[in-house]
Amino acid sequence: MHPFLAPWWLSPSIAYWSGQPGVAGSSHESLNGIEDSARFFLSDDLQRERAILQNHRVTWIFAYDSERVAQNSAAILNQELPLHPLCRVLDRTPGRAPHFLIFSAQTAAFKLYRVADER
Repeated sequence: MHPFLAPWWLSPSIAYWSGQPGVAGSSHESLNGIEDSARFFLSDDLQRERAILQNHRVTWIFAYDSERVAQNSAAILNQELPLHPLCRVLDRTPGRAPHFLIFSAQTAAFKLYRVADER
């Protein structure tokens, strides 16, 4: 299994088509995963980002339209947008992603990152 982290509203279709488990989903059973996904994308703290990925054993990150992800994540968590949320870095400047996220592919809609195994 290769769990992934993506914006919650995209996770069900990615899980369906990939056959892999997502951190977030669209049902009440995945509320904790939805919150963790929102925390990850809004984070500007490397320790917090790593902890979320490790807790869910995430292999892949799907980055999407950072404005939409940031607004939605802030609404879910009922918090202000940070100045430099991770979702903006992953979407707009892949070369500035944290060292443990390896830019792997891109489509018109997504950027895909692999989580480096640093055990």
